[in-house]
Amino acid sequence: MHTGLARMALATAVTLSGVATAWAKEPGPSFLRDVRIAARTTPESLTVGDRATLEITVQAPVELRIAFPRDPKPGDAVEIQDMTVAEPTSGATPATWTARYTMGVYQVGYVVLPPWPIEVRRGTAAATTATDSIRFFVQSVLDDSLAAADLRDLKPQASFPTDWLPYIVGGAIALAAIAALVWWLRRRRRPRAKVVPLVRQRPANDVALEALRVLEAKQLPLDGKFVEHFVALSDILRRYFEDGFGVAALEETTEEILYDLERHGFDRPTIGRVRALCEPADLVKFAKREPTIQECMASLQQTRDFILTTASRLRHVEPEAETVAASGGATA
Repeated sequence: MHTGLARMALATAVTLSGVATAWAKEPGPSFLRDVRIAARTTPESLTVGDRATLEITVQAPVELRIAFPRDPKPGDAVEIQDMTVAEPTSGATPATWTARYTMGVYQVGYVVLPPWPIEVRRGTAAATTATDSIRFFVQSVLDDSLAAADLRDLKPQASFPTDWLPYIVGGAIALAAIAALVWWLRRRRRPRAKVVPLVRQRPANDVALEALRVLEAKQLPLDGKFVEHFVALSDILRRYFEDGFGVAALEETTEEILYDLERHGFDRPTIGRVRALCEPADLVKFAKREPTIQECMASLQQTRDFILTTASRLRHVEPEAETVAASGGATA
């Protein structure tokens, strides 16, 4: 604040409905002597939690400018909720500025507001003056009978000694029951697992040749079902490669099948025969080529011949039965 700021004093203490006025006094800038301040609070009856209004009126020459604080800090018991300023009427002499503060009051008894600062300017010169502290009374919401009842806080809960005996006995019984259950489970004889026959998988060449016989009996080309014929023929050949040689032919393209067969040790003439078997089926399935009935029958016979000539390379597995415990144990 400026050096030599003027201090204002209210003539009397302000009650809830009271009004006080004050003039700026020396020392201070000379223009403060023409500033007159009045303050009052409303309403007349106020209880804790109610809203009160503080009205500060400043009269001064028209060449002066008055500024009120927008965010004063009146203390914890009072909260400023709203603030409006009424500017002076044009042509009025002296000019009058009025600031109204809406406050929430949260304290019972006498409440004292700190001095309210007000800034006064004339041109580039500025000074700050203030009202004196403002005091008003807030009534209690309790009536006389309740106030005289001398109400006090509740006493803390009473503590009682804990009897641990039931918990100890219950815990001992539970432990004994668990121990008895574990002993019984260990003494109990496990039932013998059921023995079920397990038939070994048939050789891949037998499965493929039987599928070819079924396909040949359907005579699909005679009904014009060329695509179905070649799809079934391709699936039989691919499953033969997958079951007999471990090639994932059902999920691979023709080129991928040929590459895998080469890794499994097939010679180039055999790989060429596989290409000759797969390419006609690819043309029918994907290129929409329509073959003749003779070509369909020739492809089936060529597939049968290929399976017969390569069956010796399969691992020989006898279709004998085994007995295996149903629980997944060792063979019997």
